[in-house]
Parts: sequence; structure tokens; C-alpha cells
Amino acid sequence: MTYHKREEPLKKLLIAPLAVAALALAGFVPSASGTAAVESDTMSTVAATAKCKSLTALSTVHVRKSASTKSTSLRLWYKGTKGCDIKGVDGGSYKNTCGIPNYHYWRKVNYRGTVGYVPNVCVKYS
Repeated sequence: MTYHKREEPLKKLLIAPLAVAALALAGFVPSASGTAAVESDTMSTVAATAKCKSLTALSTVHVRKSASTKSTSLRLWYKGTKGCDIKGVDGGSYKNTCGIPNYHYWRKVNYRGTVGYVPNVCVKYS
């Protein structure tokens, strides 16, 4: 296929932003050296979500930015709905949560695209 001289620069202008967007979606980010690097935590989260272990919320709970009740709430996870388990983590203690007087274990989860932490006692494998 032959291109006229005007078509080639236009094609390059369209392809470059698409390539950058594809690399960003794959978790590649520019580093100080100018080469692309993979954000390992993001990639492990994506990999873990691909092989989802389904969890069901036992009550409506906050999905938090970190494993602490003082952490920012990213969204609510509603009772009876499902999400994906990523991993268990030891975090800040919580009291009187989902019928448990005192505990400190959390689950890193993906609930409807939001990755965050919920008290372990508020979810069950489904």
C-alpha cells in the first residue's frame, strides 16, 4: 500500500497517543531513566482480580483506602452483593464490627472496580 506524503504524518499522530494509552492501561509508566517500568502492586492486583475468589458482604461496610477504620472510605459495599478477594492483611483493629467485639484482620478486595480494604469478619467466601 502506498501513502501520499500527507497521510503518513497524520497516521503517526493518531498512533502515538493510542500506543501511550495502551501502555498506561497495561501498567507501564515512565521512569526517571526514560524507560517504561511496571508498577508491581497494580499488576498483582490486576492478576489477582483475573482469578477472582468471590466474596459476599455480610453487612453493608465501607471499602477503605487502607486497612484502618481511620482511613478514607472509598465507597460502600452493600450487604449480600459480591466482590473479589485479593489478599488478607493484618491492619488496624476494629471494634463491634459485624458482630465481632474486637479484631484486626482485613481483606484487600475489588468491589465493582474499587480496590480497597474491608474488615475480614464482614465478608464470606461465596
